[in-house]
Amino acid sequence: MDSEMELYRTPWAPEIDVRIANPPPTLLEKYTVKEKAFFYDYANFVVRLIRNENVANRIHRVISTERILVERPVDTRVMVFPARTFRERQHRVLHGSYSQSTSQISLYPLRIPREWIRGEGLDLFRAGFESLSRRKLSLLYEISQSAVSTMIHEILHVKFQQRSMNRYGEESLVRKLEGQFMRGWEDWILIPVQQALPTV
Repeated sequence: MDSEMELYRTPWAPEIDVRIANPPPTLLEKYTVKEKAFFYDYANFVVRLIRNENVANRIHRVISTERILVERPVDTRVMVFPARTFRERQHRVLHGSYSQSTSQISLYPLRIPREWIRGEGLDLFRAGFESLSRRKLSLLYEISQSAVSTMIHEILHVKFQQRSMNRYGEESLVRKLEGQFMRGWEDWILIPVQQALPTV
């Protein structure tokens, strides 16, 4: 029976299906023109990063190593604005989610101070790599590490939710595997980050 089911499953290339989500008008109204420009630049950067050949190879390694096959396409959305904080845990921020019912992965941006965005943050994704300050480069690496690790995290959830694991056991295993696949990310993410920025 299992071998028959495998015939209906297909290899998965998530970077092909990644797209920017369309925020609802009510959410757009909560942000200034500068903030919207920043977060759309952020989302476009993440899409280019996920589609980068080096990052895509890392993602495919996860899928191949973990033997992840999908029964239907998984829609990968890069969300434009940060997720809302949890009511009872204000300091916990959602970076990503996977919905098995809708077959959808969502990647959220980091929470960044709005005052900084409206000031010196506007050129973060528009300036050339060489012209960025050390602080901005550090933030760019944090953004990139978060995007790639969250993508891997949610891809692993695709695998284990198909097996109907216990929620806490699944999360613990996913975090462990995510750490293994992201080991040494500081060394290999430099080139993808540079290539995801505009050439000026």
